[in-house]
Amino acid sequence: MGMEILTVICPDWRSAALVLNAKGNTVIFANWHCITMLSQGSLMHLIGDRLAFRDSELDRKFQLEVERLVASGAENAFVIGREPTSANWISVTLRNGQGFFRDALESNLGKSAPDHHLVVVEITAGDDRLDPAALAVFAETALLSPAEAELVEAVVGGHSLSAVARLRGIAVSTVRRRMRSVLGKTGCRRQAELLRLVLSLCPKAPSMTQEAGATRRADREFGLRQADSLGRTGAPT
Repeated sequence: MGMEILTVICPDWRSAALVLNAKGNTVIFANWHCITMLSQGSLMHLIGDRLAFRDSELDRKFQLEVERLVASGAENAFVIGREPTSANWISVTLRNGQGFFRDALESNLGKSAPDHHLVVVEITAGDDRLDPAALAVFAETALLSPAEAELVEAVVGGHSLSAVARLRGIAVSTVRRRMRSVLGKTGCRRQAELLRLVLSLCPKAPSMTQEAGATRRADREFGLRQADSLGRTGAPT
């Protein structure tokens, strides 16, 4: 049952996530988005089974926050830094084994051994696009036209109205008129309010730069190997 509970905690449909044994920072399980990141190796990689970030400062902060999380028993910890090759912003969330997470692990993997303290690590890149399906539903619900929906996606992606006009080859006044229409349809008074609304309703879509089936197979093999290793501490199967 060990493998099944880990896939529930870090499902493939979520952003990059893994289960880490904080006593040694060894990876127990990773979902396929995280496997993709690890195989690319530009942000993080494995040294044996130990997780390490390429940027030394980001790695130092990460190791420090893991230690603090374990020592304090806090629910969450956060690390924010930049990916070394592209300078994109990266957010790393650490979630301690509490409540349902702790109970589920103990029930399915056995009581925690002294050399195990499991935490969930979630990794979000600042350049991740919003899920296009969620954006499409938002646009449909708000009765946005195709041009207005494209404008919302562009603005959420960081483009100014003048940049949108330049990219679309239309007048800035046309883009501003569309934005006023979007604000009216969504009930937002300002563009910043619109951004907050869209970002709160539409999840990000993790980048998929490798073939999904191959990555999922690698994920299953990695997860089975790590779950089996953890299970040998006396976990029920």
